[in-house]
Amino acid sequence: MEEWQPMTAITCACGTVRLEAEGAPMLCAVCHCSSCRIAGQEFDARTDLEPIVDASGGTSAVLWRKDRVRCVAGCERLEPHRLTLGSPTRRMVASCCGAPMFLDFTKGFWLTVYRGRVEHAPSPSIRVMTGDVPVGVVLPEDGLPRVRGHSGRFMLKMLMTRLGMGLRSPRVTGVAD
Repeated sequence: MEEWQPMTAITCACGTVRLEAEGAPMLCAVCHCSSCRIAGQEFDARTDLEPIVDASGGTSAVLWRKDRVRCVAGCERLEPHRLTLGSPTRRMVASCCGAPMFLDFTKGFWLTVYRGRVEHAPSPSIRVMTGDVPVGVVLPEDGLPRVRGHSGRFMLKMLMTRLGMGLRSPRVTGVAD
């Protein structure tokens, strides 16, 4: 049987929107895909909050199974942001303070929470989608493995997690569709 860790707090900048994640996250990574970079730059241009995108264009995030995350306060303040109309990927933003909270691939079983929103967030363990890094951008020499797409190990972990969930694609408790 899997051993559960304590709850992890996920909060917006002003504390109005609060989520809880139960147990250990699946992964903490820095994503360099075009859509994370574009959305992060849009968010960063709108607020004076800590930037979502780092100097190399990466977005640091912590991934949990959706069935282990629930909104406990301010749920009605979460507003979707999509890069394109009808996109299955929505990024949820707290309307109270403009803080980007998480990315929800609505057809998937995981939730990608912006690392800056996570209390006591783990350090990233990998840089993914580095094949999308624009020409001339230099990635930091931080010792993190770099993968042009998604690593085989990560994809296997995702598959095993999904199988362990009975192939379900749950919703985040308390967050409207």
